Amino acid sequence: MRASSALVLPAMLALVSVPVQAQYQNHTQLSRSVQELANSNRARTALITIATSPGGRAIQALRIGPAGRPALLVVAGAHGPQLVGSSIALSAARAMLVAGAGDSVTVWFIPRLNPDAAEAMFASVAWARTANEMPGVDDDHDQKVDEDGFDDLNGDGVITEMLLEDPNGTLIADSTDGRLFRRASADHGEVGRYRLVGEGRDADGDDAYNEDGPGGIDVNRNFSYDYPHHGAEAGQDPFGTPEAKGLAEFLMAHEEIAAVYVIGPQDNLLKPWENKPNQGVQQPDGKRAQEGTSQGGPLNSIMSQDQAVFADIGRRFREGTGLEKGPASAGLAGDVLSWAYYHFGRWSFGSRGWWVPDAPKDTTKSAAKTASKDGGGTDSNADARNALKWFDANGIAAFVPWTDVMGLDNDGRSVRVGGFKPGALLNPPAGVELDSTLARQDRFIAELAGMLPHLALRDVKATKLGDGVYRIEAEVVNTGHLPSTTALASRLRNPRRVLLKLELGQATLLSGDAVQQVGPLPGGGGRGTSVAWTVAARAGSSVSVSAGSPVTGSATQSVTLR
Repeated sequence: MRASSALVLPAMLALVSVPVQAQYQNHTQLSRSVQELANSNRARTALITIATSPGGRAIQALRIGPAGRPALLVVAGAHGPQLVGSSIALSAARAMLVAGAGDSVTVWFIPRLNPDAAEAMFASVAWARTANEMPGVDDDHDQKVDEDGFDDLNGDGVITEMLLEDPNGTLIADSTDGRLFRRASADHGEVGRYRLVGEGRDADGDDAYNEDGPGGIDVNRNFSYDYPHHGAEAGQDPFGTPEAKGLAEFLMAHEEIAAVYVIGPQDNLLKPWENKPNQGVQQPDGKRAQEGTSQGGPLNSIMSQDQAVFADIGRRFREGTGLEKGPASAGLAGDVLSWAYYHFGRWSFGSRGWWVPDAPKDTTKSAAKTASKDGGGTDSNADARNALKWFDANGIAAFVPWTDVMGLDNDGRSVRVGGFKPGALLNPPAGVELDSTLARQDRFIAELAGMLPHLALRDVKATKLGDGVYRIEAEVVNTGHLPSTTALASRLRNPRRVLLKLELGQATLLSGDAVQQVGPLPGGGGRGTSVAWTVAARAGSSVSVSAGSPVTGSATQSVTLR
């Protein structure tokens, strides 16, 4: 099951198919909603602009709760067609303010990191754009720009797909659902007959379709971890977009951010990240250098000390939302989620926000045999077939039926056009499904915000060793649920460890370091780091112990020498 029965709509409930334009907010509407939320809660919020997209749209960051204490950052909308993330961010911010949670926690929300791409979902002809509006990007490297984009051939107001007959194609019809196509299996003697491409004409006459449309760089492929050099829509360099650069500068300026929650294609909550390192890059002598070094190449696996935390947060997410199973995570390549952990050292958690729930299964023998035959043992269309069944059962028009369209080329030949509507597999339909998605995500974000590190001093005391000589002792602990930093942060030296100071006043330090760093500190208020100093001072004088870091907060306690 992808969701518990309590969270899945009853099969008998028919949902009205509502256009994207009516159930989600475009840039102007979203910006207005965020501004209104800030204006009506001035004492508990702050609103800043962290960047302006190439299309001239402001990327905003809204803070709920006071500055100067550990914070959670929620990032949504890096993947343009995934509009639900923006709705989740706005809903969670509103819920926190209504509940007064901002008095006890601090959360930053960036509701839409890639507004240029998202805006294409609201165009007169809607399409699933992933790149921003960076000018001058030559996607097909033919010295021309934006000369071959998508076309609405069937005039239905959305860009879907074209099914082309091709003797070199790799696809054949899916025998269990005529709307789907799957890869032919050479092992089973199957020969491909078709290929699928985006809907549109070959505008530049190079026998390729829609390979150089409007727009430039996918923000969610423009960060530095495992950056896909020369990859499609990745840009020439990491942080080559103002959106990616703006987020990086925002995190550098706000050291108090202890954890990041990214709503996007990459997921590590249904299937938490694990420590599975490779052997690193092979050297000329045949040996392999350790990964995470200049010779061994970048880390491709989390630190072993961090694995238990990722597993724990994943378990809490699944139990709290009722979501146990879903689509596999998109790959990690220049995305926000992996960069926040691997290159910025923060606790980083990601979820798709929503995916199509399980439809009632067809348990007949004929269906089982057909599916097995089609997939050669693996049903590659399982998710798409489930989505079609769920949409059909709930009366949602998420799929454009395949129809013949004339005039693809100058010779007037026809082509079949159809497929899932833009964003249909990413965004829940309006009504109960969207409402339940927002509710479960509100709860998880609030829970995660309450799990941030929180520093405390315990057992601060002074023991007289002799005339005018005292031993000062203290234990630095983290009473928050999350450890003070990731294990990787120690290697990156970001964020910095807890800074511990002994303020001597009139006392003289005899042993110990008056200023030192401690940590990382485990969460849960368990055993922390014990420290001790020896000082010379008059009886009745006092010293104080202070400790703190941006991601843990600070604490101070004085002790009188008697």
